Formats: sequence, C-alpha cells, structure tokens
Amino acid sequence: MLSPSECASVLARLEAITNQWAPEGSDQLLQQHIEDARQLASVLRLCVDKDVPLVFL
Repeated sequence: MLSPSECASVLARLEAITNQWAPEGSDQLLQQHIEDARQLASVLRLCVDKDVPLVFL
C-alpha cells in the first residue's frame, strides 16, 4: 500500500523517467513501457487528488 504522499513522490519520479524515455526512439517495447508507466501515473495522480491510498492486490 502507498499513502497519498508516497504516491505523490512516486508520481514525480515516474513522470521524470517517462519524459526522459519518450524522445529515445520508436522501439515498440519501449513505447509499451512508456504507455504502462503513464497509466500508472494516472492512477497515482488520482490517489493524490482524492487523498486515498493505492492498494495493491
């Protein structure tokens, strides 16, 4: 489980990483990783905005 403040920390780092990856080319696997990371970032942002923890099942 990640608290909302932990989600905010992970979100900031995840966005920095995906922004760094994005211009690195058109490799299909890399693009899938970027898309997956962006989906996770959306969930993290929602947890921060709603002030709820992220629970992994």
